[in-house]
Amino acid sequence: MPRRVLVLVVAVVCATLGVAWAAPAQAHEERPAEFPDGTGQLPDFLGYDNPRQRVVCTPGSAAAVDALPEGAAKRRSERLLADCEFRSIQAAIDSIRQRRTSVYVLPGTYHEARYAREQRSDYCAHLRTQSDEPLLSSEYIGSISSPDPGAADEAAEAGESNPIALSYADQRRCAHNLNLIALFGDRTPDNDSIRCDSRFCGTQVVGTGARPEDVVVDNRFAKLNAIRADRMGGFYLKGITVQQAEFNAIYVLETDGFVIDDVVARGNDEYGILAFASDHGLIEDSEAYYNGDSGIYPGSGSDLNADNEELQATRYAIEIRRNSSHDNTLGYSGTAGNSIWAHHNEFFDNSTGIATDSLFPGHPGLPQDHARWSHNDIHSNNSNYYTAYVDTGVCAEPMEERGYLTGTVCPVIPTPVGTGVLIAGGNFNSTDHNWIYDNWRYGTMQFWVPAVLRDDYDPAHLYDTSNGNHTFENHMGVDPDGHEHPNGMDHWWDDQGVGNCWEDNHYGSAERTDNFIVDPPACADGGSVFLPGAPVKDAGFLTCSQYDRNDPTWRHPVACSWFDSPARPVAAASGVSSGSPAMLLTPFALVLGAATVSVGLRRRWARAA
Repeated sequence: MPRRVLVLVVAVVCATLGVAWAAPAQAHEERPAEFPDGTGQLPDFLGYDNPRQRVVCTPGSAAAVDALPEGAAKRRSERLLADCEFRSIQAAIDSIRQRRTSVYVLPGTYHEARYAREQRSDYCAHLRTQSDEPLLSSEYIGSISSPDPGAADEAAEAGESNPIALSYADQRRCAHNLNLIALFGDRTPDNDSIRCDSRFCGTQVVGTGARPEDVVVDNRFAKLNAIRADRMGGFYLKGITVQQAEFNAIYVLETDGFVIDDVVARGNDEYGILAFASDHGLIEDSEAYYNGDSGIYPGSGSDLNADNEELQATRYAIEIRRNSSHDNTLGYSGTAGNSIWAHHNEFFDNSTGIATDSLFPGHPGLPQDHARWSHNDIHSNNSNYYTAYVDTGVCAEPMEERGYLTGTVCPVIPTPVGTGVLIAGGNFNSTDHNWIYDNWRYGTMQFWVPAVLRDDYDPAHLYDTSNGNHTFENHMGVDPDGHEHPNGMDHWWDDQGVGNCWEDNHYGSAERTDNFIVDPPACADGGSVFLPGAPVKDAGFLTCSQYDRNDPTWRHPVACSWFDSPARPVAAASGVSSGSPAMLLTPFALVLGAATVSVGLRRRWARAA
């Protein structure tokens, strides 16, 4: 089909269906987010003897400190124990009077019981969220003036069901509607700036134990988020384990300058560490496991390179280094994960190791661009939690009864089990110098995403994803010790996009395995070229996007093979592997298919901002 005809078809289809499509319902509602102005900076660690300090302990902290091994952690904890004034981390935060204050948290388990069961004021009680029935109108909830109970009752009686997102002002005023521990840095939410300008800027929350597991924040599914840092420039979190959140263990939003250092995020229904619409960030030396979505999620990274058509980023917004993310649905993911550099991490025993995408509407910075994954160990991402826990009914039990701390993972989204690196509609991403092996479906996977799936109906944007991605100098099917562990297929690509290239990768004794119709030119020669009217290989996305763990009808969408456990490869294969169909679709069929599944995609996959 000629491109001009295809564009016309897309315009007609989008215009026709766009009228009928409802606004996307989100898994967890949030306000629209914006990027910081980029004037912040990465905070430095203030140490364990900051004179601006608050010390928190539990009744059992003295015994826990005494049980620490001899060394620096025990000595500092013993010293700080004498200054303990608080039994609650939140209470210590609320008492802060100066910027760059350190909240030292001594060994123990913190449930923050007062805030977990806090009774809402009349104002906050009327700020209902999507989980409350019936929902109030977004116009009413969006107001930051004192609510009129009569208006609330009228909205409730009317059964209005608009998705509701609390404004920043309401989040701040009603900090524990959705959050166990909350820090809000912007004290002037009525102006146009989201910059941190309060006494809380630069707050550091630091566990004093010998390891993160010595200091535990256990949300026990009481709140959506266990720790929320909102517009909190200079925030530093270190040496703490955070667990059992319904949404995020650690949530950093609209923040310019933050560090997550030496933490454990485990046993959460969705995300371990989530940063959104933030800049000057660092996530390092941490571990994430048993999370139903991603262990680490740098979504909507500040879009510093939106106009950069070179592979090299001008600057990265968030750096992710020396982390271990394993036994999650995805080790790392990021819708609109722009300007991210992840290096020297290990992603293993997930369903998919690394994924980035341009799929979901409502994320600033789409389409995704300029992530770099280098010097990572991406292996053995073959864990099938769909069959282990969704199909067996475990994920239908009450959340607190599923066993999240003992290894249960309940996948929230669909992803192809057995995949190392997945780029679903990204641009100018670099996958280089990694070890990618023992992923039984694909080592790397890349496919185009039509703009309609992010609510962009401009026909000129139809092919604006899957361009300029380079995959080079990786060790495929070989571990760092030189042992061969083949991938099911080294590289899967739908042949779409311009400027993509795969070169100078190392394949051990096996030859490269891929499904390319025609090998693209070298990177130096411009990479792949646009092929008007070329058929599109089915990546499985259109059918698999209908997945819904809560609906038995859609736990295994028809013709979706993503949730089938791939066979362990025993020898190098060529072409398309069994169980990995390369059904060809015309562009027209693909667009119609995208339109057909869009409602399901929006309902189930939309992530919170």
